[in-house]
Amino acid sequence: MVQRNGNMVLQGDDAVFGTIHPRQTVIAFTLRGHWRVTLAILLLAVGSSALLGGYISHSLARLPVPQKSVQVARARRAPVSTPKTSRVWMPGVVDGPRKLDLIERMGDGSMVHSAYFDVSVGANDELETPKSREPAMLNSYQESEAADHPFGLVLQPDLSAHRLDALVRKSQRLWQVRGEPINVSIAPLRPAAQVRHLVSMPAQEEPLGTIRGALNVPDAEFQRLGEELGARSVKPGEELDLLVSEGAGDARPLQIVFARHRTERGKERLLARRDDGRFQEVADRHLYDRMTAEALSADKTSPQPSSPARPEDDRALARARSDYPKLMTHLAASKVPPRVSLQVADLLRDNDIEWSQRDGEPVIDLVFRKAEDGREELVSVTIHKDGKEQRFYRYSATDDGKPEYFDDKGRSMSKKLMHKPVQAGQLGDGFGWRVHPILNVRKFHNGVDYRAPQGSPIVAAGDGVVVTISSESGYGKYIRIRHDGGYTTTYAHIAGTPKGIAVGQRVSQGQVIAFVGSTGLSTGPHLYYELRVGDKYADPTKAEMPAGTSLHGPALNKFQAQMGRVEAIAQAIRSSATSAAEAVAHALKPAGDQRPE
Repeated sequence: MVQRNGNMVLQGDDAVFGTIHPRQTVIAFTLRGHWRVTLAILLLAVGSSALLGGYISHSLARLPVPQKSVQVARARRAPVSTPKTSRVWMPGVVDGPRKLDLIERMGDGSMVHSAYFDVSVGANDELETPKSREPAMLNSYQESEAADHPFGLVLQPDLSAHRLDALVRKSQRLWQVRGEPINVSIAPLRPAAQVRHLVSMPAQEEPLGTIRGALNVPDAEFQRLGEELGARSVKPGEELDLLVSEGAGDARPLQIVFARHRTERGKERLLARRDDGRFQEVADRHLYDRMTAEALSADKTSPQPSSPARPEDDRALARARSDYPKLMTHLAASKVPPRVSLQVADLLRDNDIEWSQRDGEPVIDLVFRKAEDGREELVSVTIHKDGKEQRFYRYSATDDGKPEYFDDKGRSMSKKLMHKPVQAGQLGDGFGWRVHPILNVRKFHNGVDYRAPQGSPIVAAGDGVVVTISSESGYGKYIRIRHDGGYTTTYAHIAGTPKGIAVGQRVSQGQVIAFVGSTGLSTGPHLYYELRVGDKYADPTKAEMPAGTSLHGPALNKFQAQMGRVEAIAQAIRSSATSAAEAVAHALKPAGDQRPE
């Protein structure tokens, strides 16, 4: 190192490190001399580490911490009786007329089971796939497709091969659809008891004991039921519905599993059987409705007795199909028994109600009854046409009389005036002008003549009251009847009347009122039959006059009470079917959609 011009110059190996200016000073690093800088660096490092650690701890604290499984010993409880709860149940198909099993008292005082059915037949129904023919239970959820619920395919009423293929193709998806897992197993340990739905809607107060006799249920059952109801009888206007469990064989006794009591004011109580045999009031209507639906579904699968066919029924059916082809087809499709269909056709024919036009036929609601022995009878018919209604009710005006069909005003509509009141007679001179066979003068014949053997029975051409039994020179002996329609019929030239026939006596159509004779101006045994409407004569062989009974006073009040009972039965049938349909719809809803109502 040498000094040149006041600067130090490195030479040799020192030259590679450059030149050091005189003002520059080299300071050596020591902890003692640089402790402040060292402390600041340490504090900065410690603070940064603390902040980073706090952030990491906070983040880890927010993560879920696995909990260790802990088994807790369950304390033993003494067994207690509990109310019935929901049952595992597969909805069934209910097809055909809506039905109600009724416990009712007959005219002879006996208590019987009668099955009542309600059917609606519309003119615009499609005969091949009629909407009204779909099962009542299915109507409540027809808005959804069959593939949208697990039982859609098995609930279809008709699964032909091509229809099943169409349903399968319709249910195929182009992508996977996630749904709720379904695990259904049917493995009963023993056959389940069949449940029957029976209803009591008495026309007069019925003790629970008489209802019990019709059911063959132990006395203790009805005693406990009566204690819970606080009543010993069912009064008119009230309704007692019973779900009775029928055991498989005689080993298992009958039991009342559920009871529903509705008062005349519409207040309802539901009573469920407990395990100890007593009854407890429950508020869950869904369970009762589901069991009712199950009973109706099971009842459809059991064989139903039918009345035996008769040769005259075949001839009458052929005539009915000729007169009302479309109506008879609709009734058959609705599973209405042939004998009931005949009664419907006869009622329409007697009242000149047409079903032959292509459009505009009426809609018919009918209720019919089937007794335990299989006998079927039409109970009521309601005909809807052009915004109007015609109602007909089956009713016996007298205790020993033949049932007739009355309108809602109490007028019999099932009888027409007979054109020929003497069965053995042959028509002679008719109604109109003729030359009198004895007087040989041209006179107007106000009636008709029927030649018949002496003493042949003559019957009343319609219901009415005997107003005259007398004798005149022209008529000879005669009897006159005033009918409920306001007109009169006269039967002249008779030999006499049977014992017991007197003026003021009421007679029925077909009842023997006289015998053929030849009294008065007569050339031989015959009947002179005359019809007078007001102050005018009419041809009795052509007149279509109502010949049944018209009810008045107490008789009309009694009929109106029966009419109200029939309407209540029809309403109960529809209400039961609606509740069953709602129960099926509720059962088919996913568990998450079933909310308490």
